[in-house]
Amino acid sequence: MPLAAASDLVCPHDGLPLAVRGAGLACARGHTFDRAKEGYVNLLTVGDKASRDPGDSKEMVAARRRLLATGAYDGIAGALCDAVVRDLADRPASRPVPILDAGCGEGFYLDFLARHLAAHAGGREIRLAGIDISKWAVRAAAKRDTPAAWAVASNRRLPFAAGSIDMILCLFGFPVWEGFAAVQPVGGTVLMVDPGPDHLLELRAIIYPEVRRNERPPFVPVPGYVPGVEHAHRSTAHLPTAAVIADLLSMTPHAHRATQDGRARLAARASLDITIDVTVRTYTRAR
Repeated sequence: MPLAAASDLVCPHDGLPLAVRGAGLACARGHTFDRAKEGYVNLLTVGDKASRDPGDSKEMVAARRRLLATGAYDGIAGALCDAVVRDLADRPASRPVPILDAGCGEGFYLDFLARHLAAHAGGREIRLAGIDISKWAVRAAAKRDTPAAWAVASNRRLPFAAGSIDMILCLFGFPVWEGFAAVQPVGGTVLMVDPGPDHLLELRAIIYPEVRRNERPPFVPVPGYVPGVEHAHRSTAHLPTAAVIADLLSMTPHAHRATQDGRARLAARASLDITIDVTVRTYTRAR
């Protein structure tokens, strides 16, 4: 499948199309955006920032990249690829399909997807883009050899033209449905990946005095979207060292919730087998 970078970026100030101007991008009203040496652009406005350095820190991004490089989350990436391929099968093969990873982190999942799609024969054109509110995450993503457009931006105001994004990926993220709907056509899809009841169960059993196992939640009603199919993925992963275990903790919300005693118990582990349990759900943009 031919892969290309998505090109329908718009100015975050006025929504006008962005075009290449020199080494950066600019809109017709003169708003300009420099392209970093890694190749990404920063389209995050001051109004979209809750802090001076929003999103994951440089250290968190580095830990996430080390953990993902071990293959521990390859099963999740594979489940995502399966969902994307199923979605593509229902679309005309004659038109390009823009895919956006909204909250792309350091680019692991979009890169995995790009390599998966490139390995399949066919003439469909796929246009890829990734955005994240963390400049450190986007900087790391842009260093990958992935044919994608990378930008620092917020899910609240996605920097893409109305109706230009056929598929949005949101993995362990924060969906902003109004922002998604603003850039999707009728029939566009959102693929959500969320933790299941047993996700990282062994880690949680170590750091918390008690682990509550909730049932897999049902589809959440979303205005403007119709719920579609649901698939559960379950597998196991081996974390071979204390350093890898520490990286896993640092890239999860549990890093902010674990007590000092819980951290100490986890740090004493030389290795750990963990359960991977996620739910992949599809929502379709309605009229």
